[in-house]
Amino acid sequence: MDLLHSSGVSSTYYLQTHFSHRQGYFLSVSMATDLRNTFFLLFPIWFHLRQAEAIKLVWVAVVGDWVNLMLKWLLFGERPYWWVQETGYYGNSSQPMIEQFPMTCETGPGSPSGHAMGAAGVYYTMMSSLVAIVLKEEGHQIKKWCVRVSLWTLFWCVQLCVCLSRVFVAAHFPHQVITGVVIGILVAESLSRTWQIRKAGLYSYLLTSLLLLSLALLLYLCLQLVGVDLLWSVEKARCWCRRAEWVSVDTSPLASLFRNTGTLLGLGLGLHSPLHAHANTVMAGRYAKGAIYRSVCLSATLVLLHLFDSAFRPPVHSGALFYLLSFCKSATVPLATVAIVPYCVTAALGYKAEKLV
Repeated sequence: MDLLHSSGVSSTYYLQTHFSHRQGYFLSVSMATDLRNTFFLLFPIWFHLRQAEAIKLVWVAVVGDWVNLMLKWLLFGERPYWWVQETGYYGNSSQPMIEQFPMTCETGPGSPSGHAMGAAGVYYTMMSSLVAIVLKEEGHQIKKWCVRVSLWTLFWCVQLCVCLSRVFVAAHFPHQVITGVVIGILVAESLSRTWQIRKAGLYSYLLTSLLLLSLALLLYLCLQLVGVDLLWSVEKARCWCRRAEWVSVDTSPLASLFRNTGTLLGLGLGLHSPLHAHANTVMAGRYAKGAIYRSVCLSATLVLLHLFDSAFRPPVHSGALFYLLSFCKSATVPLATVAIVPYCVTAALGYKAEKLV
């Protein structure tokens, strides 16, 4: 493994040395493909355009990140920014000096890459949906083929950029991002064949959220009982990160677990709430969910989620309270997207329609 890790560090050193002028671009890619943007940006947009595909998008993101968490806990993957400072592989020779950034100092184990895995699963789901739309439309076969090739080329370009960005910031080794992409695609493809998620009831959402949370915590407790500290990577980050303020509990495995299970539960509550049912019923009969309604809902959702995210920041030093508040915050995002905002927009449009009559 030392040889594999050393070659990975060399890759990071090469990118940072020869592409230092692209630093802003690589940092932007890592920031843009963070999984939270799936819930705060991609999901609202997709939901108001193609509801069924948006639901599948959340399932892929949540289940994929849960699989990533379990693999991280079982594989004990190193990260370049701490491995290069701990290893004795270089002996008396000088070790490569790799630069660190605020997003370098993630606190979870490194294998597989969560960014690469999440981006692969989410964008694979979106591209598959777009390809299906193209194939259903009437048109020349050559044109369809060109569009299909263009979409999948774009997908692989995005994955390449994500992988390079994670290696550039010294958060992952190359083999970790490649593994993440492969597993992310497998998760997305598996869930795309699971038709039950499209018609899952509230009980299914509750049971799945509880099951994901319970299994992860059970693994955590079992390994703790046999003397394995699954928070070992947090101490590594605190020890080897060059600036203490860059180390945040928000990037820890437990934080992602509570965020994801909260998101899935919030989606279930929203889809099966009276607000969502009322909005669907009224709009189907009066406005047939036209472009104006979708545009208003989407704009209102994005503005509301941005304000909510800016105003509500769980205190990172409050221990269990932080995880509880993160869970509640994550549950509120899909609940607002699928139920609260559509209901309010429906009420506003209905009020105007009555006045005009």
